[in-house]
Amino acid sequence: MRLSLGMMLAISSCPAFAQAAAEPAPSIQVVGVGTVSTRPDVANLVYWVTGEGKTADAASAALAAKQKAIADGLAGFLGREARLSSGEISVIETRSPECDGPGTYNGRPRLSEGVCAVSGYVASLQGMVRTGVVEKAATAAGLAARLGARDARVQSFQVGDLADAQRRATAAAISNAEAKAEAMAAGAGVRLGPLLSLNDQSSGSDLVVSGGFQSLASAPPPPPPPVAIEVSPRPIETQGRVLARYAIIR
Repeated sequence: MRLSLGMMLAISSCPAFAQAAAEPAPSIQVVGVGTVSTRPDVANLVYWVTGEGKTADAASAALAAKQKAIADGLAGFLGREARLSSGEISVIETRSPECDGPGTYNGRPRLSEGVCAVSGYVASLQGMVRTGVVEKAATAAGLAARLGARDARVQSFQVGDLADAQRRATAAAISNAEAKAEAMAAGAGVRLGPLLSLNDQSSGSDLVVSGGFQSLASAPPPPPPPVAIEVSPRPIETQGRVLARYAIIR
């Protein structure tokens, strides 16, 4: 359908048309925020294992034996669903303390002779455990230390299904936005109309777990029983945020 220039000028000069084109439909725009609390159902443990020896092979063998004892013990205590991964692994030589004394190489490369001759090796491994048996996490850290780990600790608690928590937080944010809009409309003496637009402004990141996982081999718990440490992690809060725009009915 084509309009002549005269028809277009006539329509544009119409007061009703000009007012409709100049004034957008009235609306209310609000930001809704919703927060939900979820009980953690995943615990992450970290620990270090070391092995010492006069040779690199001896240190590595000592490390492997100690790590196997820790893995078997944690498997028997936490169950086969526990997951073990390895982080930083190193095998380094050791020297006499005099090699680092005053007047020596100050951290520069050193010849392995005299006071700086290699006296042995230390092998180190960082172990990480992910388990859904949250209530046993602290006790598992103590068990790992008993079996030869050092610096064993519960590093963090998490929610396994982050997507579900975010969905519930977003739903709460939408309800919050509608309540705010209703209150504003009532204060302005108008009625709230239908929802015109809704934008999700929640910020979040997906959980990324790096490194290869292996299931811990099943093994009976080592006697005596580990010292029980009660743990009660606080709920993890997930926040949703939306920008909503509602029509106004006069």
